[in-house]
Amino acid sequence: MPIPNGGLINETNSQYYAGAQQFYISTSGTGKTFTSTFDTDLVFGGSDPATGNYNKNNFKMFTSPNANVWTELSPIGSQVTGTVVNATGFASTSVDLTAYNEAIQSGMTVSGVGVESATTVLSVINPGTSITGSAYVPFVTGNIGSILSDYSVIMNADITASIQALGANAVVDDPNPGGVGTWTDYTPPTFVQTVSTNGGLTTINWNKLQNGTGVGMLIRFQPAITGTTTLTLGTYDATILAGMGVSGNYISNGTIVVSNTNTAGRSVLVLNKNMTQRPDSSGVYTFFKQEITLNKNATVVDAEVLTFSNVNPFTMVNNVITVNTVLAAGTYLKIQLNEDTMHDSNGDYSYTRLYDVIDNFLIAYVGEGKLITSVKRSDVIFHARRGLQEFSYDTLKSIKSSELTVPSSLSLTIPQDYVNYVKLSWVDELGVLHVIYPTNNLNQSPYYTFSQDDLGNPIQDNNDNNTEVTSQINPVWSKTDPRRISGGFINELNNANAVFDRSVYEGALGQRYGLEPQTSQKNGWFKIDERKGTFNFTSNLANRLILLQYISDGNAYDLDTRIPKLAEEALYSYIIYALLSTSTGIQEYIVRRFQKEKSAKLRNAKIRLSNLKLDQIVQVMRGKSKWLKF
Repeated sequence: MPIPNGGLINETNSQYYAGAQQFYISTSGTGKTFTSTFDTDLVFGGSDPATGNYNKNNFKMFTSPNANVWTELSPIGSQVTGTVVNATGFASTSVDLTAYNEAIQSGMTVSGVGVESATTVLSVINPGTSITGSAYVPFVTGNIGSILSDYSVIMNADITASIQALGANAVVDDPNPGGVGTWTDYTPPTFVQTVSTNGGLTTINWNKLQNGTGVGMLIRFQPAITGTTTLTLGTYDATILAGMGVSGNYISNGTIVVSNTNTAGRSVLVLNKNMTQRPDSSGVYTFFKQEITLNKNATVVDAEVLTFSNVNPFTMVNNVITVNTVLAAGTYLKIQLNEDTMHDSNGDYSYTRLYDVIDNFLIAYVGEGKLITSVKRSDVIFHARRGLQEFSYDTLKSIKSSELTVPSSLSLTIPQDYVNYVKLSWVDELGVLHVIYPTNNLNQSPYYTFSQDDLGNPIQDNNDNNTEVTSQINPVWSKTDPRRISGGFINELNNANAVFDRSVYEGALGQRYGLEPQTSQKNGWFKIDERKGTFNFTSNLANRLILLQYISDGNAYDLDTRIPKLAEEALYSYIIYALLSTSTGIQEYIVRRFQKEKSAKLRNAKIRLSNLKLDQIVQVMRGKSKWLKF
């Protein structure tokens, strides 16, 4: 299914597989909000990649004109420019631009020749020298001679050609019972459907009932109401220039003049955006440049290009993103999760969150008429976390792994969520793992390294604390050649008699009588320095790539507190038993009953999570059927 259909899955295919949620911008404007519906909560630090807080984000924002080529929404990606006009050459906080641009807003930073650093826009206003013009809309009027029906009339003159000149589906305006000049458009508008002439009279049929239409009443017809980018003024005005802003009835924010053509003495203006409907006849429209007020004086000249940047193009609170820059109509916006965030959420449906387990437990197992009538939520949280911790040691998939390189110091810091190690291995050039063994009784790091007097007693400082010196055990171990311990030592002189020749000696490795198995290996050793919290390695592992596998307790990070759905019921049973066994007034047979239920469900969870597949077992067992020949 490409989209959720009412089940438990909330993300669309695009969200899950591509980590992307896309929106279409139907109307232009700023301050638009977009709600994330990812299962993963968004994390926001900042919207400027040049700042350190931006690295805290687990997502990025992109815009596109066509949903194919995407540009990151950032201070640089949302920059706009404006050209200076009417500059006096003197320092001033007021700057005029040749063209109106709705994307220039207060709070933006400004840069350019003559502009100081850290200059910002205080306000954006229309200058007082705006130009006005009255819209011209051709129309035809006529008196009703007779009424055929509420949908059809005969005009007392032949106006067929005039109506047809207005275009198909001309608009019928409200009859004028109140006096000349009082006209009201029908909403929704009434359209002319047919026009015919007979004996010098015009018969007109329209598509909508017209109540109250009277004989002798004046009626008006105008061009069809459609979304148009053309605005015609009654007279031509050469001072209206391309790039000027436009305001008036049916004009969208951010509309500017694209061109101004003198047609029959009238200004025919092409706009960059559709008008919401046909302009009103004699309606007044305003045309203006753009005036910017800055927080600092700027000395600019005509034709100077200034750059405006939004330092915070977007913000996010509670998974709701607010875009502070202007988004144009017909464009697209996309929330894109970072790659690591996508990887963390992939396969998430097989888990349930610990807080969901706690909420479900309180709903299903606690209340009137149930064995547990009441319990504090804090108690349930405690036992749920303890259960998760215990499950992590021998039931859940709690083994983590880190790919690390052993430095020249031969020491690596223990991971922050480390509880116990599983295995350490170094990786060869084929990617094969070679087990690194613990030192066991070969060597251990001392926890204390006291300084001593001649009698062997620890020496104290002025604060009565035992003083310590540098360990001598660790340096000696670090510089030891592991081959001397494993029996793999070779005389590097390569004597001529070939007694210690490399080829002769290495061919006999492992064949000598009486080798100690725990030291007869060449992979190296590691030990744990509990005092410093580090893994220490033998010298042959320096600069080696290793894989550290270790156990966490399931409570270190948010992603750890996920319960496989195969073990969810076992955790409920653990919480019930833990609460009953620590409560007073609960009969012992009930406690034992839930103890057995907890053990049984935990056993079932282990079997489920062992992930044994029949075909894998069969493949292994096939090797047991081979004939052995002696």
